[in-house]
Amino acid sequence: MDFLQNFIQLDPINNTAKVLLLIFLLSLILIVIGFYLDFQKNKQNKKKLNILERAIKDLIEEFRALELSLSDQKKILNNYKYTLERLDQEISRLADSSEGDSNMTNAIKMANQGKSIDEISQTTGMTKEEIEPIIKYHGRS
Repeated sequence: MDFLQNFIQLDPINNTAKVLLLIFLLSLILIVIGFYLDFQKNKQNKKKLNILERAIKDLIEEFRALELSLSDQKKILNNYKYTLERLDQEISRLADSSEGDSNMTNAIKMANQGKSIDEISQTTGMTKEEIEPIIKYHGRS
């Protein structure tokens, strides 16, 4: 501390100005260094952000492809579900025919004879949707 007192007492105005100038220069240098380091850090962060953006875009594309694939799988499963429901209906109808349903019996006989859907429909009064499985299982190949 004695050094500063002696330094200021010898020429107080000039020496005080020098000390203030020195403090100002040190502050300015520290500020410039801080801005430079911040600029470098921002450049690194910008590179990392660009990499992350590309990775996110790639993930979005993968999710879209997966969504399309799952959509196709859903359509296939719905088709299977529809087919299974139709088979269940066909089995129920065929089970009814074994219990003596005369229309069903006539339709089966006509299918065995090779009659067309329209002919069977006119004779039995059954719908084409009901006749199709009968022809499928009992018709001539």
